[in-house]
Amino acid sequence: MSRLKYISKISKNEISVFRLYDAIIRRVKHIPSYLTWQISRVGSNSSYSKLKALKNKHRGRRCFIIANGPSLKNMNLSHLKDEITIGMNRIYLNQNEMGFIPTYLLVADVKIQLKQFADELKDVNSTKIFNWAGKKYFRSNNKILYYLQTFKPSFAQEIESGVYGGHSVTYVCLQLAYYLGCSEVILIGKDHSYAEQGVPGQEIKSDGNEQNHFINGYYKKGMTWKIPDYKGEELAYQLAKDNFENSGRKVLDATKNGKLNIFQKIDFDTFWK
Repeated sequence: MSRLKYISKISKNEISVFRLYDAIIRRVKHIPSYLTWQISRVGSNSSYSKLKALKNKHRGRRCFIIANGPSLKNMNLSHLKDEITIGMNRIYLNQNEMGFIPTYLLVADVKIQLKQFADELKDVNSTKIFNWAGKKYFRSNNKILYYLQTFKPSFAQEIESGVYGGHSVTYVCLQLAYYLGCSEVILIGKDHSYAEQGVPGQEIKSDGNEQNHFINGYYKKGMTWKIPDYKGEELAYQLAKDNFENSGRKVLDATKNGKLNIFQKIDFDTFWK
């Protein structure tokens, strides 16, 4: 996937001064993050070394990636209790309904997720893998693994060297699943259909009643979140699909009534019969 292909998909009404400014600022802030990551790679206890130890850990097995969409409310997730699971962001809030905490918890967004929910995230009992740029919010926690997020459109087969964000934490989860060696990945809760409309990347201040997640009021009043970049996500997901299929693996989408049309659809309920 090239930057030109991504740019060609953007319509005029999706461009704003804020979006351009935000893209520039994020890249400028990435420079010190990149440098400190390179320095931190030395040593057996570094995140770099710990990530390398995960390579092919679940080779040939299936795993489930659990997004945060409202469709989760209509699914019997207890089926996944003994499965390999990769959850994202605040999925731990659904622990009582699911009956488990995901095997892995991955968080990519620094400002919206890691900063706003640091106090919650530090206590989640899972193998936590967070964006290196958010490490400053967890300095006293040595149990967290970090990865370097990059801006170059790509699909990382060696995640310890850097991971493209793909406009969605779900894309980072797909790269992790590939790295873990999973041969079949089943995606759930990726509704791909926020109720609010606006310029991709536009920050919204929550009124405490937004309903784009598995619980109402996912963001408390006054917290911020962003309008998704669906086009950017879809280009990244196509790249993930190609990489999985080229290696004889597959990604299936079992989201109930999901609007993402990149991966082969399957029925979650039928899957267990």
